[in-house]
Amino acid sequence: MTGILIGLRETARKLRGDRAGVGAVEFALIAPVLIVLYMGSLEVSVAMSVNKKLARAASTVADLVTQDDSIDKAFLQSMLNVAQSVMTPFRADGVAVKITGISINGAGVATTKWSWQEDNTRPYVVGSTQTLPNDLAIPNTFLVRTEVEFDHDLLLIMPGIQDVDFRTIHMKKTYHLRQRVGDEVSCDNC
Repeated sequence: MTGILIGLRETARKLRGDRAGVGAVEFALIAPVLIVLYMGSLEVSVAMSVNKKLARAASTVADLVTQDDSIDKAFLQSMLNVAQSVMTPFRADGVAVKITGISINGAGVATTKWSWQEDNTRPYVVGSTQTLPNDLAIPNTFLVRTEVEFDHDLLLIMPGIQDVDFRTIHMKKTYHLRQRVGDEVSCDNC
């Protein structure tokens, strides 16, 4: 019996001093954390890129609308396609666009002259007061405001551990521009 105990003690001493599998064990402990960090940083960078594309879509639409002194609903409807094209290569279905002509009177009060959204309705009542940043509320001027909204889905791995989970981030960008031609941009059938 003592020979067996001596053999077990020798085997235990050899195993205690053996460091051959330490790297594999450390990797097995650290790899899941690193993979989750990598996936999370990838998702955050994609969301930031979508946010930049959304800002570019808002500015592009505002730029195109302010190039004419008169527009109509058909022209504004084409702006939805412009916004979706700018969002490429990201998913663009569900992009919501609102375009508003804002007149600022001599007292610096901004009111809606016309407005349009992607379903061909008015998001703002004509004559309703609009809130503007102070540096844009210049008396006796005109502004075109473009609002572009989008819901971006973030892929999350850890919340359910077994399942992949999607969370939605609501993104909205607003852009103001002055008309390039004339005193205002009029909309014929808005």
